[in-house]
Amino acid sequence: MLQDPPYKVFLKYALPSIFGLLSISSASIIDGYFVGNYVGPTGLAAINLCSPIFAILLGFSLMFAVSHSLLISKMIGENNVTEARNIFTKSLVLTCIFSFSLSALVYFNISNIFGFFSIKGELNTWAHQYLSILLMFVPYFMIGVVIDYFVRADESPILSFLALFLSSAINIGLDYLFIVKYNYGISGAAYATGASQALIMVFLIPHFFHSKSRLRLMKPIGSFFNVIVALKNGISELINECSGGVIVMIFNYIMLKDSGAEGVAAYTIVSYFILINLMLSFAISDGLQPILAQHLGAKKQDRITSFLKLGFTTILGFSLLLIISVLLYSEPLTNLFIDESQTLATKDIAIDFLKYTWCAFIFSGNNILITSYLTSMQKAFQSGLISLLRGLVLPLVLVISLYNTMGIIGVYITLPISEFLTFLVAFSFFKKSQSRVYTDLPSSSCNQ
Repeated sequence: MLQDPPYKVFLKYALPSIFGLLSISSASIIDGYFVGNYVGPTGLAAINLCSPIFAILLGFSLMFAVSHSLLISKMIGENNVTEARNIFTKSLVLTCIFSFSLSALVYFNISNIFGFFSIKGELNTWAHQYLSILLMFVPYFMIGVVIDYFVRADESPILSFLALFLSSAINIGLDYLFIVKYNYGISGAAYATGASQALIMVFLIPHFFHSKSRLRLMKPIGSFFNVIVALKNGISELINECSGGVIVMIFNYIMLKDSGAEGVAAYTIVSYFILINLMLSFAISDGLQPILAQHLGAKKQDRITSFLKLGFTTILGFSLLLIISVLLYSEPLTNLFIDESQTLATKDIAIDFLKYTWCAFIFSGNNILITSYLTSMQKAFQSGLISLLRGLVLPLVLVISLYNTMGIIGVYITLPISEFLTFLVAFSFFKKSQSRVYTDLPSSSCNQ
């Protein structure tokens, strides 16, 4: 990794990450296709009402995954394999305890959560049914996410991709089996998603028993204090997911109030396109994180800059391609998730929403990459602040103020304005961090 040309290293890590996360996101989108066409708009709305809770749980697993995998990568870069294994073991212990405890807490409070947001009737019944089933699988998925990051830190990105790809393929197959063939409805969607995501852990665990793996379980040395303190470097990922979940809840509430279940279903369709943009950006950023962390440990600052240029260029290219697709083919793309015999209102709302939202794609990818870079450079405060701005503070302030002054159009333009304002802050942090990297780190004789 430290000697190969930057573009080869980038492709080795970024491509499997891209294909892996695209597999996961495509499975979610295909979920939407099956539910939208065979269950109906209420089913789509029920899934979207549960997605913020799932996002918050995912945020905690990402906090463990990112913070500890970066620390492990840094230890490997410093050739301290014993400490890397020690961190690996402690992290898995903490993750197991936390994931089961948190999932149980949510499970026993589902009624209170939906009651707080005044979700009633059939929508409440379906959402409760979906979430209660999904939560049985969530602890295994959370552990799988952490293990996936460790596999990549152990320089096995292809295995990570294969696990995510197989999980997605199984999800699609189970969707067809449970929803179309056996007509299990929203319960079938929950079982398909939960079982397939839990399998990620099963696919990845054997890696750590392979003779070539540098990471393996050992008797923990010392206290767990160091790995708990290290969680601060995953705060930005936690903020991203948790604040994103909170914003989705607020958007759902406004869309439900303004347009009913059809409005929530329309927002669900729009969120699939937002998801593609975010997953591509996260995939590239996540693929770069172990690279940047190891190069930080090896003090190779010029190569870090080369990797960042490749990351920004790739994200921009994907974002422009998605924008063109959404602008030119918004109606046929929306029709994929709508059974026209049921309602046209959902489609009309979704198309209007997309006309305003596409602008966010230009800036969101750059914001995610800058956040990931700052996390890799162990700039926890800056990355956390950016995540808080783009994920909670700006969207919350904007959606409330713009909805009250402009109506539903204010909701549509919230994300583009939020991402643009965040980019201004993120770019200033990025420039300052770049200048400090070149000041603090000695030059490497092997830059390329």
